[in-house]
Amino acid sequence: MTYTVIAYLTIGAFFYFQQSKLLFPAPKTFEKRTPANNGLEFQDLRVSVGAKGYIHAWWIPASVPSGKVILVFHGNGYVLEEMVGDEIANLHEIGTNLMLVDYRGYGSSSRINPSETTVDEDAEASLDHLLRNQKFTADDVFVLGRSIGSGPATYLALNSRGLGGIILESPFSSVDDAAAVFWYFRIYPALMLHTHFDNLTRISSVRVPILIVSGTTDTLTPTWMAEKLFAQAHQPKQLYIVPGAGHDDLLTTGGNELTQVLRRFVQEKR
Repeated sequence: MTYTVIAYLTIGAFFYFQQSKLLFPAPKTFEKRTPANNGLEFQDLRVSVGAKGYIHAWWIPASVPSGKVILVFHGNGYVLEEMVGDEIANLHEIGTNLMLVDYRGYGSSSRINPSETTVDEDAEASLDHLLRNQKFTADDVFVLGRSIGSGPATYLALNSRGLGGIILESPFSSVDDAAAVFWYFRIYPALMLHTHFDNLTRISSVRVPILIVSGTTDTLTPTWMAEKLFAQAHQPKQLYIVPGAGHDDLLTTGGNELTQVLRRFVQEKR
């Protein structure tokens, strides 16, 4: 057996057994900040998931009272505290209430090893909290998923009746497609993946309004993934492309024009 084959098998084994950690690289240290640093009122929430687990979330009311709420699922490489600043400010500008969630395994949520299953469970618990505890009706709840957050967002849109809509920012069509963007993952069989977040298959059965936002310079989840999802989605649907935006600066590069697109999507009557 050559050194090349040994290296190939060794790296493949690492990829197979460590892919959950690669997909969910939750930061271990982060600056302790809250929406108060943005000058915003907020509530700390601890939402139960199952018998023992819980997710940490922030409830941020709209500046002007609103009957609508956006449930936000962030990307895989950061925690709620790292949303303080531009990201929270831009989301707050949309004009609705916000509920921002840290998956279990992230931030102050229960310490577990996250997976596709646990992230989807966290999404269900978050929505259940809004419907049961906050007394929202489903059609006043909009689910926003950024990057890997597009997975649980699409999962909820598929499995929850009557949501107001779904917003996918820098989404991937599937983890399989996202992995294939990089040549060093393409040399391994797709069967090695045990996390898929198959948004493309899911979105074909979603029956709520859909807004997909992507940046032209995003190399992690390229615009073609957003276009692929858009083609598979049912009406009413909208695709908004932000010129010059990459994977991590979509809201800031999109600026006020993107904020207006998001506001219209949430506020307009259907």
